[in-house]
Amino acid sequence: MPEDWAASGAKLGFLLEVEFCKEPCADYEMTKERLLLGGSASSSSTDGRLRPPTTLKAVEPLNDPTFISTNGLQKISVTEGAYGCDLQNLQSRQYGVRFFLDFPECAVRNDVALRAERIYFITTCWIDDDDGDNFDRVNDELERRLDDVRTEISKIQSESESSEIFGKVAGLRRTATLVETKTKLETRFYEVERAYPLRESTRQGLLECPNGVLFVNEGVIAVKRFHGAMETRVQYDWVGTVSFQEFFEDLVEGDDEY
Repeated sequence: MPEDWAASGAKLGFLLEVEFCKEPCADYEMTKERLLLGGSASSSSTDGRLRPPTTLKAVEPLNDPTFISTNGLQKISVTEGAYGCDLQNLQSRQYGVRFFLDFPECAVRNDVALRAERIYFITTCWIDDDDGDNFDRVNDELERRLDDVRTEISKIQSESESSEIFGKVAGLRRTATLVETKTKLETRFYEVERAYPLRESTRQGLLECPNGVLFVNEGVIAVKRFHGAMETRVQYDWVGTVSFQEFFEDLVEGDDEY
């Protein structure tokens, strides 16, 4: 974004209600959005298995958002978009959720401009099945392995103090390997903490939704930009945040709609 964009600290905030539909998006062009496909954009996963195809579905605005500027009450035009969801962590049932809406007209508040373009929203959710035992099992195994490595490092350091030069060299090599293993385990421990936010002690910042789904209550707003000599490199620039206030289930002719 330009350096002077939102330099005054002004914000362009508005309330928008949308419906995540069961029907696929009507416009074929929308199905080409690779960002919404997530990991499914590639034909195979890291373990070599084929990924199931992802169908992008429609997301529709339900209200006409407004904001106040120096010119008074301003209305923002929003049209239908699409959304996709892909599995990011099987053990913790973590999913990436991405959707976009099209804004056909520009909206301006002070030095903040919402250009006429496609806006992307990115967040994360989890399926909450109250399976705290799974986290405890993984967490306990990592702690056990970390304790074993720390004990082994202390043992080698103690033995090397009374060893001759060759014994000290061998001890240093073994210690270096163990320290590397320790670092990897600590990194994995941090990743597990981030992947399992479903315990009561870490649910702050999560929004409880229908059907046992937990959403992060804040996500990222991004826009697509093309870079490179031929403008063939796609980059998504972060331009703001979105706060989710409520998810609700609406029954329409026997179907569940969101």
